[in-house]
Amino acid sequence: MLRGGGDGRARVRPWWNDPTVAQLTFIDHGLVPSSTSLRVWLSELSAHGFASIRTGAVTDAAADTLHRQGFETLQTLRLLDLSLIGWHPPPDPAIARTRRMRTTERQLAVEVDRAAFSDRWAIDVHGIDETCNATPAHRARTVNAENNTENNTSRLLTSRLAGYAITGRADRTGYLQRLAVHPQHQRQGVGLSLTRDSLVWMQRRRLSRAIVNTHSDNAGALSLYHRMGFRLLPHGLAVMTRTLADI
Repeated sequence: MLRGGGDGRARVRPWWNDPTVAQLTFIDHGLVPSSTSLRVWLSELSAHGFASIRTGAVTDAAADTLHRQGFETLQTLRLLDLSLIGWHPPPDPAIARTRRMRTTERQLAVEVDRAAFSDRWAIDVHGIDETCNATPAHRARTVNAENNTENNTSRLLTSRLAGYAITGRADRTGYLQRLAVHPQHQRQGVGLSLTRDSLVWMQRRRLSRAIVNTHSDNAGALSLYHRMGFRLLPHGLAVMTRTLADI
């Protein structure tokens, strides 16, 4: 845990795909500490042997602070929101039902995540744990691979899950925090089913708003969220990176 003297904290661990990269996740609602605290953190991480830093998603304002400390934008994300007041789910075609993700299935979810996003953007089991614990309450759902095929080839599939979603809630806002569909099952309604399930869960708990983010170039995800009624927000998020060679 890194502490910024009352103006922000972060969890840090080696990135799963490269132990020389420090994965920095800001907590306290993503609050980024002052430049002074950031410089101290950079020195500490360099002293621990890390060669570079990779952040979680941060707001535009936080990105400005990080830019001033030598960080660069690695990925841009679009934010979308949906009013759940009076929202009605669109008709759901006859596709596989969602079910609760068991804790023992998180490694299977990681395999889906890697297939969907590649090693560069995928998360590991610790990342799934952090996603589940990012809000006071969460819901983790999956779609079985064998339930989403129209023939008997499912036993030959490389993944036992077609997709998964993690949904969280805090106060009256819901967050579709992670949605991944295995490439073998994309464009078959799996993402639609999981998104619909998440939004219905939020609405049943009388939440007023849903928020989701996705890569700015992910046309498929953007189309899905627009179909569900989401609207683009004027501001977005960014994943940042910085080398520690000059510390």
